[in-house]
Amino acid sequence: MPAANGRARRTRADFERNRAEIVSQADRHFTELGVNASLEAVARDAGLGSATLYRHFPTREALLAEVLQRRVVTFEAARERIEQLDDPDAALEAWLGALEEFFGAFDGLPGPLRSALVEEHNPLALTCVGFIDGTNHFLEAAQRNGTARKDVRGRDLFLAALATSWVRGSSLADEGSADRLRTLVRDGYLR
Repeated sequence: MPAANGRARRTRADFERNRAEIVSQADRHFTELGVNASLEAVARDAGLGSATLYRHFPTREALLAEVLQRRVVTFEAARERIEQLDDPDAALEAWLGALEEFFGAFDGLPGPLRSALVEEHNPLALTCVGFIDGTNHFLEAAQRNGTARKDVRGRDLFLAALATSWVRGSSLADEGSADRLRTLVRDGYLR
């Protein structure tokens, strides 16, 4: 009986090690090549076959959600700093900037996040919901302060941060495009 328990523990350890290596390699590939990087290359660089990758992560979105979830830990530190700001307007602006930076982590990330908002059972939807909830938190503080319009929703500002992140990487944009878009958004939500 001990051999079976030892094998079960070893199998579980292998499972966790493989999963961690897949996520590590996916993070590297997504950083270097964008969210459409080859999952076969991710599996190969993790020292595994594609079938193993898909057993852990049945879709690209599931793998991307796991990579982002691990990055959220770092993002939470930024949120804690933003929470310390006394000015609700400055906090909201800092939050939107932090979202924009987070969404710019991988080329092409805004597209899958935008799709997650309308696709049922998309694993990225939970990531989006958490960011929308955070946006609501900071927006409501600015609304209570009387400086943000009451008809603006957190979801709207989440999408604006997503759009600004996309503009930063767009070949159509110039170096001032993102700043001008940020100004338009800010002027739109302020009273």
